[in-house]
Amino acid sequence: MNRPPSLQQLGQTRSVVNQEYALLTPETFIRTTVAEWKNTSCAVHIAPVMGLGTRFTQFTAEMGAGAEASAPPTGIQRFVFVLDGEVELTVNGETRRLGEYDYAYLPAGTAHTLRAENGARVSVFEKKFHEQAAGLPAPQVFFGNERQVAGTAFEGDPGLIARKLLPDEPQFDFIVTTMSYAPGATLPYVEIHYMEHGLLMLEGEGIYRLGERYFPVTRGDVIWMGAHCPQWYGALGKTWSKYLLYKDMNRHPLELR
Repeated sequence: MNRPPSLQQLGQTRSVVNQEYALLTPETFIRTTVAEWKNTSCAVHIAPVMGLGTRFTQFTAEMGAGAEASAPPTGIQRFVFVLDGEVELTVNGETRRLGEYDYAYLPAGTAHTLRAENGARVSVFEKKFHEQAAGLPAPQVFFGNERQVAGTAFEGDPGLIARKLLPDEPQFDFIVTTMSYAPGATLPYVEIHYMEHGLLMLEGEGIYRLGERYFPVTRGDVIWMGAHCPQWYGALGKTWSKYLLYKDMNRHPLELR
């Protein structure tokens, strides 16, 4: 018996890309190679080649058994967040084993290697470092586990928990957080601001407002939000939802180009 064609075969997708935002869904991900990542398939979601003024790169690195990654090019800082499996990170003469929801920040110019003995999936953000104001120290290597970071109730709502994964200090020119929502919880208002976002849905499902449209989103979806894009999220389903969120910070708006 012949099966009817799927929506994908008919050219349908939830993915949308325009000047304000992009929703990128897993059925459209294309894997490629990235020079520093050996034996790794990379789904590059967000990058300056989009031509939308994007200032960072976000990709998922699917590391095969024995895969190894080296530092990015000069001037590029890196944040890695382990989604599945386990990696060994060697930096400053020390090797650490990173498991699920462990993460690490590597400042620009920091030599390091990431190795996955049995394979792993890692979410990666990379960005050129904008020099800090005179007198500030340079950012340092930083480690953590998202599940061990103390959360705070966003705007006093116990059903909406924010966790800052990097120190809230001016030497860092971007921040990564997670936002966790109880079923039915929402952002308390539509946000519009000059910073841009990269987002990965880690758990659950919900509705995201991007610009003037509303989109269903679920685990594995990626979102890019440009400067001043209206944005809002509401959680659906019967379990908590959570997303990983990048945002540039701590630099004058005229320097962000």
